[in-house]
Amino acid sequence: MTPAINILYHNPSMTRPGRWPGERGRQLVEAMELSGSPVRSMPPVSPTTGPRPGSALKALIKSRMPRSWRGPLITLRLLERGTVNTVRWSWRLVRDLRRSPPDVIVARYFEFEWTPLIVARLLRRPLVLETHSPFGLEGALRHQRPSRLAGWMDRVFFRQADRIWVHTPALRDLVAELTDDPAKIHVIPFGVEDPGVVADPARSTDTVEIAFAGSFYPWHGVDELMTAYAQLRDEVPDVHLTIIGDGLTMADCESRAQELGIAEAVSFPGWLDRAALYQSLQRSHIGVAPYLEMQYNYFEPVKILDYQMAGLPVVASAVGEVPSMVDDGESGMLVPPGDVGALSSALAKLALDPQMRGEMGRAARRRARRIVETARKVTAVCNELVRAP
Repeated sequence: MTPAINILYHNPSMTRPGRWPGERGRQLVEAMELSGSPVRSMPPVSPTTGPRPGSALKALIKSRMPRSWRGPLITLRLLERGTVNTVRWSWRLVRDLRRSPPDVIVARYFEFEWTPLIVARLLRRPLVLETHSPFGLEGALRHQRPSRLAGWMDRVFFRQADRIWVHTPALRDLVAELTDDPAKIHVIPFGVEDPGVVADPARSTDTVEIAFAGSFYPWHGVDELMTAYAQLRDEVPDVHLTIIGDGLTMADCESRAQELGIAEAVSFPGWLDRAALYQSLQRSHIGVAPYLEMQYNYFEPVKILDYQMAGLPVVASAVGEVPSMVDDGESGMLVPPGDVGALSSALAKLALDPQMRGEMGRAARRRARRIVETARKVTAVCNELVRAP
């Protein structure tokens, strides 16, 4: 029997269990351990929740600064945080692991943090890099110029990593342009943990609950969602919208709700931990992902996986990878990106038809992708890398 390999998983968000990137990391670590590979996470999962240092500054940038300033200021904040984390974790990991290094390092790629590459080279261990985006393009998505510093960092990391794990074919194609060996890129779609909690979207209640969960970036279409929701209320008065999350445009969205006269019917609970998120989805009837069209569309929205796992029908924009995730007319409804009228109409159809919601919700639950399958494939890549000549 082939002995199990030892894996070091590095994800700075593990210290922020209330935030979803850290929660995704926790799920991945637990699933990899279930596949038979001992995993040490660094930093370890923090036992506490609540605001972290710098959260007040980030809130000030998002709520008080002009919109055109927010992206550059957040980038400076990320540069400062990445530099501090690099110094802190690189030294600690090399000190703690040099006598008993792992067989392979799996790391989530973070903007301006060099820890995974430094530790992999100093310990002479292979690096599997999980990347959600080339950060050099993030500036363009935030309506800035692409960051030259982040673009240079992308090229260094993608060329030095021994294997690169991306979630979509579109992201593979973008990363391939920045690396010297496209063959080392593996497409492994992400999954989510099954909480065993399933909503009943067909249930009869006085109010139909619509849920959005995610970051408040311009391309997430939250502003368009609220406009569609305002139109929906003219046709279906007994509906409520819960917008879960936080981000650059949250203050703008709260102001927009006031302008549309729907502030009393929209809830902004902020970030929710995993248990609270699924409790909220369990109370919902419909999950929505109203993405806009954009130049680079390489995402595979995890919010859709969460809706599906919770048993909710999904109304989503037909952009990027979304049509491969939602079966139009079976597990949800697809609408043209940015089409407020189509979005409002799709939500109205589901709000008025409990039977359709129930059938689509059950189909969505069957389609949900689980984290254990993701972990099995990632572990297989690690094994292949470690045992290769």
